[in-house]
Amino acid sequence: MLNTPQPNSELDKLLIKTASILDIPDHVYEDATLKYEDVGNWLGAEDSELLNYAPDIYVQGSFRLGTVVRPISAKDEYDIDLVCHLSINKENISQKDLKEMVGMRLKKRKDLSDILKPSRRCWTIEYPTGNQMPNFHMDILPAIPNIARQPTGILLTDTELKFWQKSNPKAYADWFYERMKVIFQERRAAFAESIQANIEEVPAWQVKTPLQTAVQILKRHRDIYFLDKQDVKPVSIIITTLAALSYENQPSVYDALIGIVRKIENNWGKKGFVEYRNGKWWVANPVDDDENFADKWNEYPARRESFLAWLKKVQRDLNAAKTSRNFNESADTLAPALGRSPIARAAQNLGRPISSTALVPM
Repeated sequence: MLNTPQPNSELDKLLIKTASILDIPDHVYEDATLKYEDVGNWLGAEDSELLNYAPDIYVQGSFRLGTVVRPISAKDEYDIDLVCHLSINKENISQKDLKEMVGMRLKKRKDLSDILKPSRRCWTIEYPTGNQMPNFHMDILPAIPNIARQPTGILLTDTELKFWQKSNPKAYADWFYERMKVIFQERRAAFAESIQANIEEVPAWQVKTPLQTAVQILKRHRDIYFLDKQDVKPVSIIITTLAALSYENQPSVYDALIGIVRKIENNWGKKGFVEYRNGKWWVANPVDDDENFADKWNEYPARRESFLAWLKKVQRDLNAAKTSRNFNESADTLAPALGRSPIARAAQNLGRPISSTALVPM
């Protein structure tokens, strides 16, 4: 993936290389893409029972946004979310029946049926490992139109299969890419020129912006910081949303990161960021103001307090890395926060092997 920071500082190089190591490898991305396209083709095939409902199959979440971070443990899995959208009015179907319709189609293909498992709100395909492929599974989420948020709003089944949950992954992804539009277009054009191709021939996933890299760094920092505090660990959608809101098209990853954490803190309690709305803490979905990504903060105040404490720790770690005397000291500073192994590998790839004594083994 292309990522050419300006200015090209040593700290930026280290952060970018670390994020690339934490990213999903190109060959895994391509394999996963082939797999979800295969599942989508099966669900929407001409002989499919779902065909009458104009099935629209698409990926959502970090895989779509380019912010995937590999699991800390090799035992954990990459998680790909696939939406199976069917044009059915909610008055004409129950959540249970919607889920069963999709499941019945998946079960009709033996190779999928053999690795298919039901989950509370979706169907999960557990792909076997092999051929140097890591563990990953695909969650297939049945969905129908949300008439109130057309053309892309959807309704998903909830964990109890009783209530419809609103979502709009297509509009959210469009909003996210709009937040980094300027620098994304610059880098896509530069990449196209470097391979003597037209811009349209460069897939979006082959271009990485400082915003996407910053989100990956923040997510890995979170994963390690909350390793023993899973009950208060912030969800990725809050981090991604606040980062995108705070990003100002900085070409430097470090500048993007420090700008993001400072802007979140400086706008705490203000409209459009972390709001205190009608007696509730609120991080609004940028494409649906009625949806609160931080709803659980009101039920569990420790989650909001832990988010603030983590944000301050991110800022301290970034400042310490920036003010370090040399490359090795910056790497040693970041190793406990981002993981010793990816930092060491990043330094090695940059031709700057380090002899860090940091104790974090990831």
